[in-house]
Amino acid sequence: MITQNNLVAKFSATATMRCMKVGELNMIPTRDIKLGAIKKAKDRLKKFGFEFYVSEAGLVNETKVIRLK
Repeated sequence: MITQNNLVAKFSATATMRCMKVGELNMIPTRDIKLGAIKKAKDRLKKFGFEFYVSEAGLVNETKVIRLK
């Protein structure tokens, strides 16, 4: 399942990633949320039991985020 621009709470990386379902793929535009903010949110949410795969390899102006757990 691919969801485009499913952003929550005024481009909050933490809130957007927390609302994702397990196995869901979300393509986040870099102009909305920067890669550094997404990686920081990934580390922050790991403390609460969430796991994500974050990559921008092969993508232009987007970051791929998949919730694993």
